[in-house]
Amino acid sequence: MPFIGGRYHINPAMGAALEAAREAEAALQALELRAQEQRAYADNSDSDRDGDVDQAAADSKPGTGPVHRVEIEAAEVVPSHSGRAARGFVARVHRCGANGGGTEAIRGASTSPPETHVFSDHRDLVSFLGDELGKGK
Repeated sequence: MPFIGGRYHINPAMGAALEAAREAEAALQALELRAQEQRAYADNSDSDRDGDVDQAAADSKPGTGPVHRVEIEAAEVVPSHSGRAARGFVARVHRCGANGGGTEAIRGASTSPPETHVFSDHRDLVSFLGDELGKGK
C-alpha cells in the first residue's frame, strides 16, 4: 500500500486526491480563521468595551460549537522506548462556529481547525463520541 501524506491508502490515485482535499480544506480554514481574526480585531479596535472582548474569547474556546463531523482513523503507533506496535484510534472532531449556526453551518465549513483526540481502546472512543454528540440534547 502506498504511504501518502502520513497515511496508507489502497488506491494511490484516491489517496492522493484525499490528501489534496485535506490540504485544501486546511488552507481554506486557515484563510477563514485569519479573516475572522481580522474582523474581530477591527471590531475590537473600534469599541472601548472590554466585556465584548472577554465574551468573544470565551465563545472561541475549543469544544464550544456543535459537532459538524467526526473523522475516525484506526492508528498504529510504534513507541521508540518499547518497539512494539500499539493500536488505537484517532478522532478528529470538526465543529461549526461557536455561535452554533450561521453561514458556517449552511456551507458545511468549520471556522476552527479540528480537535484531535487519541484513544487506545474502542470503548473509550465510543464513550467520548456519546458524550460529545449528546451535548446538544
